[in-house]
Amino acid sequence: LLMRPLLRTVAWQSATLQPTLTMLFHQLHNNSGFPRLHVLLSLLVSLPLATSFSLTMNSASSRSVVVVGGGIQGTSVAYHLAERGVKVTLLEAKAPASAASGKGGGFMARSWGDGGPTQRLHELAFDLYETMAPALGCETYRKLPVLSVSAGYRKGVSQAKKNAQLSSMLPNWLDGEEYGRIQPLGLGDDTAQITPSEFVNKMLEAQTDNIEVVLGSCTGM
Repeated sequence: LLMRPLLRTVAWQSATLQPTLTMLFHQLHNNSGFPRLHVLLSLLVSLPLATSFSLTMNSASSRSVVVVGGGIQGTSVAYHLAERGVKVTLLEAKAPASAASGKGGGFMARSWGDGGPTQRLHELAFDLYETMAPALGCETYRKLPVLSVSAGYRKGVSQAKKNAQLSSMLPNWLDGEEYGRIQPLGLGDDTAQITPSEFVNKMLEAQTDNIEVVLGSCTGM
């Protein structure tokens, strides 16, 4: 419901972006089974690709947007709207990033959606973190290699050390032989990590003039 007015008011200025947003608009209205969360997130990560666009809401200066939920998704919606001059009220029950967004590990992988319907979403979101994190002053963002380590006494560490690529990725604390197969899940160029609560709060700090956080509950629409 929140995104439908926004979808209608995006003025197409980019030939590349127009087909994507048109497709998302029809999928949202036709209820074709395409997950609505994918529609919402795909729209959010697609908006920065437009070379220019305008929100043509009637009396935009006198209207406001309410976003329900102050997790990383809700805050991202509020941030990107506020970045374009829209006044946003962010309604949160307890505190921003108080639930999963304040407790998750913040792991990201650019290529793990390859071949699936969310591949482009993975790629755009991963790239956005790389540019937004330093711009917002986040200190916890880092690219890092990722290993898959299975259990079992099969001399996994000894085998991994024979592989030049794996050997350079092994942490010092991964010792002994109480491990099974060890394989890379990411080499550090397409895997990264950030503390989600820091990212949420940095987005809010960057848009204090346009985002008002209100603690409370949504009782209806």
